[in-house]
This record gives sequence, C-alpha cells and structure tokens, in this order.
Amino acid sequence: MLLKKKRINKLSCLNWVKEGQKIVIALQDAIRFKDKLIKLGFSAELKNGEKILPLVVNPATARNAEVFYKIDRIQPKETYCQPLWWTHNEWIGKGETQEVSEYVYIQRTRFKRINYLPYSIELTLKYNKNGTFFVVTDIIEFCKQNEKMLINTINIFLTYFGECNILTENLDNISPNKVIRLNWDILPQGDYPWEKIEKVLERVSKKSSKTSRRILIDNCRYINSFSPDFMALGRSGFSGYVIWGFSNQKRYILESIYTNNATYVFGKDWKELSKLSKAEILNENLQIARIIHNNNWKQNINQFIQG
Repeated sequence: MLLKKKRINKLSCLNWVKEGQKIVIALQDAIRFKDKLIKLGFSAELKNGEKILPLVVNPATARNAEVFYKIDRIQPKETYCQPLWWTHNEWIGKGETQEVSEYVYIQRTRFKRINYLPYSIELTLKYNKNGTFFVVTDIIEFCKQNEKMLINTINIFLTYFGECNILTENLDNISPNKVIRLNWDILPQGDYPWEKIEKVLERVSKKSSKTSRRILIDNCRYINSFSPDFMALGRSGFSGYVIWGFSNQKRYILESIYTNNATYVFGKDWKELSKLSKAEILNENLQIARIIHNNNWKQNINQFIQG
C-alpha cells in the first residue's frame, strides 16, 4: 500500500493490517531521492545493504535518534546541573585583573522530565533483481505496544520523502544478505596529535552552542591524555558522538556534544558495541557506568580508565 501524506497522528490509515501482523515500511524506486538519501547518511555510491540510523533533520528523526522527554507538572520539581561557559575577570594582584574563561555547573530546578529512549529504527538499502532499489526498515510487528514507534517511523518517510509503502508480503526476501553499517567512522590506528583531533571535534560540533562545543573538546582532551588506542566518530544519527577505546583495560568511553547526556563507559569489545542500536547504547542496563557531566566528572573518568 502506498501512503502519501504530510504526516500521520494515528494508525487509522492502516486499519487493514491485522494486530500482530509483520510489516516493513519502505520507499520504492528510491533513486528519485538520491540527494536526500545521501544527506540522511547513505554513501554517494548507494550500495546494496548499507544500513544507517538516519541523521536528525526534523522532529521525527530526532525522536528516532535522541532521547526525548515529556514534562510532568504533577511530581515535585527536580534538580539538575546546567553547564555554562563563563568568561570573567579574575584578580591577579597589584590592582590588576586578567580575563579567564571556564565552564561551571549551576544547579537549577525544573519540572520533572520523563525520558524516553529513541526509537532507533535503522534504514537499509535493498536492490531487487531488476536493479531498482528500496529503502526499508527491519521487520516490525503491528501491535499496540509499537503504535507510537510505528507512527514516528512512518512520519520519518512522509515528512522527508512525502510517501512510503507498507509491505506485508514476502518480507523475508526484503532484507539484503549482507549489511554494511555506516553509523561509525573508525580513525586509522596510530598516533594522533591532539591538534589534529581537536580540528575533527571542532568540525563535528560546529552547529552546537559554545558551551556544548567547549565541554566536548575539554572532556575529549582529558580522555585523550590517557593515550587511548582507538577512536571512532559517529555518523548519520550517531553524529556528535565520539568513542575512545582502551583495549588493554577493555574500556570504551562514549562522549557526545549533547550536554544533557552523560559520559558512558562500556566493557564490550568494539565489534559488539558497533552493532548496538542508539537505544541499546543509551540503555543503562548495558553500561558499566554512566558518568554525569558535573564538577566530579574528571575524578570519575579517572577511576574507570585507570581503575
């Protein structure tokens, strides 16, 4: 079934699909949208089997890639730390001052936020025997539990491409035999001077606020001081995330430009970690530690890297 709308708010347009039925959401003859597909994160070659978490380009893709929340005005307010890049004049004696810049964490209160993990639906390129290619999701069960995720996934297609197809037959033949994951760029092993890494981080965070950019760079500078032997940069829906690896300690540190996030510490090896969805990475059950961005951050990072 071809669906052409600006967006949907409910699944009444799919009332012909049975509860519990398996479906795939697809974009047929996708070459029409080549430029848009590349912008989402696919390669310019558009190879069969390429799989990505779509880049954040609108609210639907944001809910798919990043933690989102609802405000609870009934529960007591919560305390949180707001980072701030602060430039001020500091007394240095003899009637003189000098300008100093640093970031500080200010405690504030706000209405309680109920956080939700991103839906983390990935898109895959699939060519058929005739050379025509599709953009497809994995197989999804049509059920009440998946209602909000299905609405959001359909809206990713509708708001970006203006259409999508709902497939219910021959689903096993839709997924490509070989998957090429494009969510991470791994830097070649070797010595990377900090000046070179900093330029990469400046590029990654160029659209972020000054505070977010400074926190990412300062935190990564500190992690880099421990001489990691691995570094990967997030692409597409993982854009803004950096992973540092310490193979001997079996530790991988995930840092991001998003100041409301924390720093995540994992004990998995890279092959396992690279296969995780965004929701799985942010799920606290899979982490060794979740280190909040506050004044104790360096002390806590030091503990998990050096033991």
